[in-house]
Amino acid sequence: MTLAKLFKQLEMDTPEDLEYFEQLADLLEMDEDIPFDLFYIALSKIDPQTAGDLIENYFEDLTNAVPDEANEMVSLVDSVEQNLLLLAADLDQDEVRRSFAEQLFKFRSWYKDPEMAEIDGAPASPFTAVLQAREDKLAGGSHKIAFTGCGDYELDDASYGLGGYSKVDVVKTDDEEE
Repeated sequence: MTLAKLFKQLEMDTPEDLEYFEQLADLLEMDEDIPFDLFYIALSKIDPQTAGDLIENYFEDLTNAVPDEANEMVSLVDSVEQNLLLLAADLDQDEVRRSFAEQLFKFRSWYKDPEMAEIDGAPASPFTAVLQAREDKLAGGSHKIAFTGCGDYELDDASYGLGGYSKVDVVKTDDEEE
């Protein structure tokens, strides 16, 4: 993957052009491997408001597609979303921007991992399982979907600035570590 090819797939000319839901969805869902440095460049100029809106919309869409009984997946997605939203609010700092890209890249890697979910007992990526769940909801299908790798996703401990006045440490609770 080259930067030019990535930008072409995302319908962008520069990093400033990343502003639409479809672009973020393509960045997270495309089949081709994306090296982190290119992934980071694509996100390098996104403004905090746009980043927050895109994350909120993407993760809401994702959560709506997850089967009702997949509580662990919904909980994981909510936690990742909250982590990203906290980072997005402070993207004016280079280290926070990098952390935002790293966390989103980590989610993408997990989401596309072919061993982190199951469809009718067969291994699948969470992404593929979500697509199947969407199809089942629309067409009335009844595949057995399990998000088996939710426990394998480790949320990072992080510190977030709050308006430059204070700092809050976000750490895993005992429940999240189990």
